[in-house]
Amino acid sequence: MSENNAMQSLQVKLSRFAGALGRNMYVNAIKDAMLAYVPFTIIASIPLIISNFPSQTVIDFISNIYGSADWIGQLMTVYFATINIAALLVCLTISHRLAEKLEVNVLQAQLTAVVSFLVLTPFGEGQSIANVTASSMFTAMIVGMVTVRIYKAIDNKGIKITMPDAVPPAVAAPFESLIGSMIIVYGALILKMVLDAFGTNLNALINGTVGLPVMMLGGSIFGVIFAKIFEQLLWFFGIHGGSIVQGVMTPIMQVLETQNLEAVTAGGAAFNIINNSFFTHFTSIGLVGAVIAGLIVSKSKQYKEISKIAIVPYAFGIGEPALFGYPLMLNFKLIIPFVLSNAVSALIAYVAFSLGLVPIPTGLIQLPWTTPVILSGFLVTQSFRGALLQIVQLVVATLFWMPFMRSSDRDEYAIEQGETQE
Repeated sequence: MSENNAMQSLQVKLSRFAGALGRNMYVNAIKDAMLAYVPFTIIASIPLIISNFPSQTVIDFISNIYGSADWIGQLMTVYFATINIAALLVCLTISHRLAEKLEVNVLQAQLTAVVSFLVLTPFGEGQSIANVTASSMFTAMIVGMVTVRIYKAIDNKGIKITMPDAVPPAVAAPFESLIGSMIIVYGALILKMVLDAFGTNLNALINGTVGLPVMMLGGSIFGVIFAKIFEQLLWFFGIHGGSIVQGVMTPIMQVLETQNLEAVTAGGAAFNIINNSFFTHFTSIGLVGAVIAGLIVSKSKQYKEISKIAIVPYAFGIGEPALFGYPLMLNFKLIIPFVLSNAVSALIAYVAFSLGLVPIPTGLIQLPWTTPVILSGFLVTQSFRGALLQIVQLVVATLFWMPFMRSSDRDEYAIEQGETQE
């Protein structure tokens, strides 16, 4: 098989796999749920930043204005209403999205999933609300999906209380869902009682059998490097790699970040090097090296102009001008840095955090992916060393891209010169 045929075969296989994954309703429901949850992690960062402000003078100043130090507790109410019930929010959103996709009564399916989750979660007498934080995130996802799936199956069987046509739909719908919701909720109770008899609970069972391996794989540097290479390989063949990979990785990364946040809030230290801030702000710096290298070495008109146009969007993580302008996609002259540069960036960051050269992101400050590089490094690590790490990554990425960009630009320049001479 020729090299061209081999690449075409790989492109077809990747397209089929990515297409199947991208169309999977469960993956999409998880992705949508996590995207809906992420803004609240940013909202929760504000009271954490203020209440943990590094200057006691500022804390005392605010206390004097308020009249006491009680303002910290009032401010932290936002944290308790967001991060502290993370799993509950995820169960709520994931059941909502899946119910929409399965075309069942969204409100009733959503409420049934939440009630079932609370039944299965140790949440009774003497239990803490901490049981619905990030530690139950995987349980919330599974319960949210399974309950809605069962709800759909019961609905398909027509097991419902049928109300007369004269009854308004808003009144009839809750009664029609009563039997299905009852079966699911009491089924959850039976499952809880069985697990209690064995001295365990669903959260411990899922975290030990599903959550732990997933966290160990996705939360390892090897898992991150594989994810970034796979993401770029998809992008190279024109498939939106970010939407595919992030649908799988974001839940894992967010759980790891929330664990850091909970540890720091409790007076401990962040311990997960790999987390959502790491994945978002320190593993996607490779491709911007192409634009910087283009600005430095380009002689062709096309590469010069594209580099000038692409540098500003890329500062905010938007790479389409470079992807389509040079182009980077399906450009086999640039496939090596295109596929590997982000993985190299991730490895550099991991080594820096592992050696203690840069503070691990605590989760106190969580930022959107569009936050400019250098600024994001400084904020999420709360240290200038985070910004310095990103500068080092930019330099390495630029040096990595430079010989490839020079070679590709040289070919483009020769074409332009030939056209000029004609």
